[in-house]
This record gives sequence, C-alpha cells and structure tokens, in this order.
Amino acid sequence: MFKIRRERKKELNRQKIIAAAKKLFLRKGISATNVRDISTVSGISYVTMYKYFYDKNDLIQIVCREVIDEVINYAYSQLNNENLTFFEKLHRLSFKETFEKIYGTTAFIDFSNYINSDKKLAVYINQRINNSWIKIVEAGRQDGFIHASASDEQICKFLSLIFKLDHNEVKKNINEYGELFLYGLAGHNKNK
Repeated sequence: MFKIRRERKKELNRQKIIAAAKKLFLRKGISATNVRDISTVSGISYVTMYKYFYDKNDLIQIVCREVIDEVINYAYSQLNNENLTFFEKLHRLSFKETFEKIYGTTAFIDFSNYINSDKKLAVYINQRINNSWIKIVEAGRQDGFIHASASDEQICKFLSLIFKLDHNEVKKNINEYGELFLYGLAGHNKNK
C-alpha cells in the first residue's frame, strides 16, 4: 500500500512539472523559461525535479510531444464533424492554423523553431502527420467522396506527395486540388 501511494505521488509530481513547463513554454517561450521557473510554478523543488527529468531538454521533448498530440487530435476531431463537407474537413486539418487557434501565433513560432531544430521532434511530428493520412482517407470514404479502388495505403502516399508540395499553393487552391484528387483529370460532372 505504501509503495502504491509513493508511486502515485511520484506520478503526480511528474505531471505537475510537465503542466508547469507547458504553461511557461507556451506563455514565455521555451528558451525564456528556465528550470527554476518551472520549479516555482510546479511547487516541486529544483533539485527534486532532476529525479524526474534528466535535463530541461528532456522536459521540452515531453511537452512538445504532448502539444503536438493535442493539436493533431483536435484536427482529427474535425474529420468527425458531420456539419462539414469533406473539402472543409481537409481545409481544417492545417497544423499551423490549429496550433495558432489553440495556443496562439507566438507559441506556434516558438515551438516550430524548436521542433525544426530538433531532429527527434521533427521525425515525431512527421510520423504523426503521415499517420493522419489514413484517417483522412477513411473520412473521405465514409463521406462518400473517395470511391477509388486504390488501396488506402496508395491513396495515403498520393495525398502525402500532394501536400508535400508548396503548402501555400495547396492551401490557396484546396478546392481545385481536392477535386483533382477526388475525381482525377476526367473531372466530375456537377450537374448529375
């Protein structure tokens, strides 16, 4: 029983530290936040924090992954919004726009700069985004927009290639690219 309580307390302390770091990273910025700030906000002593995390970078990794997961999960929730067309769902899957909506532009810039400079986090976010294509294809099939006989995996590869092109171009012309993706060069007779 004592061991269970001790483990719960350790996990609670760990979560307090992560929550404090996240709050400070999002408000002040990652590089502007030091470990003593996190200690003060979490209520966990500076020395004790090192029992839970190797260093500040270890904590940054955890917080960044948590934030990435929250943003991507929010974007996924848009795929289930029955009030949106499939094209509108695709349009709402912008990582940047979703991040800024939840946490603000300044936090997006700060986290993006950090993620782009950290290979582990860049790989993590790319894996999460690449894994999201299957959810998009499933939503497209469920909404009756994707009828192609190609496998979901091939469609995912195709989508991934399209969106790895110029993001601004794709975003600006999402309806046209969406139509090309969904109906090919033969087009879609909208009068049917």
